[in-house]
Amino acid sequence: MRNLIVTISLILISVLTASLIDFWAGLFYFSLSALAILCVYWAVIFILRYREDYFVDFKNDFNFYKINLVNSSNLTLEEINNNEGFYIKKFKKTLVRDKIIDIFKILLAIVFAITCISSMIFG
Repeated sequence: MRNLIVTISLILISVLTASLIDFWAGLFYFSLSALAILCVYWAVIFILRYREDYFVDFKNDFNFYKINLVNSSNLTLEEINNNEGFYIKKFKKTLVRDKIIDIFKILLAIVFAITCISSMIFG
């Protein structure tokens, strides 16, 4: 809910100040500043979610993966626990696509923030 409130309020500030550029040209910088703050905010949120998903909750997700593996194959939990290193590598390979998508989200938010800041400097 907090993310929604922050996003909507920063977008409203940006749209309002962009629509008042004819009144004072300096509002252009306020509009770009609001967009840059929004992009930095989302980059931080994405980084925190990435850290939580792939480092904090790794053990719980791996346990869930083991349960799904037991239910979908003829393996027992003892066999998986005896060869846990192999199954951890296999689980990490399944996470690669999700990690790449999350990294691209972070990079996209950072690139948008840099674009807004460079537009303020050079625009």
